[in-house]
Amino acid sequence: MIVGRMLSWRIVLRYTGLPVALHVVLALAIAFGYEVLGAKWLSVPALPVTVLAAALGVLLAFRNNSAYERWWEARTLWGGIVNSSRTLARQVITFLPAPRARRSDGTLETPSAASRLVQMAVQPEGPALAPVWSQVGDGAVRDQFGKARDLRKPGAPRANLATFEHPPADWEHPRGVITGVFEGITEDARELIYAQIGFVNALRCHLRRQDPFPEITPFFRPSMLEALRDEQNVPAAILLWMSTRMRRVYSDIEHPEKVYLRVAMDETLTDLTNHLGACERIKNTPLPRQYDILPHAMVRAYLTMLPLGVVADLGVLTPLVTAIIAFLFIAMDAVGRDVEDPFEDGVSDTPMTALCRTIEINLRQMLGETELPPPLQPRDGLLY
Repeated sequence: MIVGRMLSWRIVLRYTGLPVALHVVLALAIAFGYEVLGAKWLSVPALPVTVLAAALGVLLAFRNNSAYERWWEARTLWGGIVNSSRTLARQVITFLPAPRARRSDGTLETPSAASRLVQMAVQPEGPALAPVWSQVGDGAVRDQFGKARDLRKPGAPRANLATFEHPPADWEHPRGVITGVFEGITEDARELIYAQIGFVNALRCHLRRQDPFPEITPFFRPSMLEALRDEQNVPAAILLWMSTRMRRVYSDIEHPEKVYLRVAMDETLTDLTNHLGACERIKNTPLPRQYDILPHAMVRAYLTMLPLGVVADLGVLTPLVTAIIAFLFIAMDAVGRDVEDPFEDGVSDTPMTALCRTIEINLRQMLGETELPPPLQPRDGLLY
């Protein structure tokens, strides 16, 4: 994706240089014949050329708008993949139950939390939050001094709210929470998060028709990589493995709430599957060829007729005007053809490599890792 403030002339000339040069040479020949050789028959009325230019502009605008919609949809889908990846990592860290081993004396051992941020969430320094009988009533409002008013009728029971005090001795975990969550990173959670990093890199290679295994090797066990080599759609196979792994983890839990947690995580995997399918739709369904061939042919026909329509009025300036107009129309045609395919690893491609690196940094940091790869930076104004 082009992210530089100034467009590189190397890119501009690669797209427009040769076609513009050919039309300028044609304009030079027509101007030379008309002015020097006296070939007045080389001039045609300017009205047809003007009308054709207006119609061609509308056609190119329609085609380029359609191409831009595909490009923007691709970028939106990858934005959704970034968000879903973060959501899945958060759910894996906070929803998956952490099995608690027993020490030699028989007491339960709590695994350490993932990152410093999670440690602060699960191991607060202040007193615990415990229920007490509050003096504030249900439906209370505040007066002009910010003090809550008690609107209960006299003798009505008081609300059981929460305050920061030491919990009573018989206080247990709140009802409906699986004991063991939020306590640390298990091997299952770490493998699932690394599998998500492998998924986005596999999806990037899948869309660019590249071999995914050099990119996903650091994130899977060798046995898993061997199994993936038999799959035609590697990203979809990774999602299937992740869902099966979650089912195995929750099958060891005897608690009714596991159903809701697993459903929430499965919805995130479903979102990732939908993003995968939508990207494949854009990749495998190009714009109708009529929208590509017709504007391209009409641009060439118009630029061939242009010197004939202006040579009588412009004379020796015909090549200069032709060069300017040819550059405009050829550039519009080239931009539309380039933008319509956002997964081709070109200069207008969706920056999937940079987005995969962003996902990897975010997810590994959630795991508490400190040795992280640096974000990818643009090179010559291009971000891949």
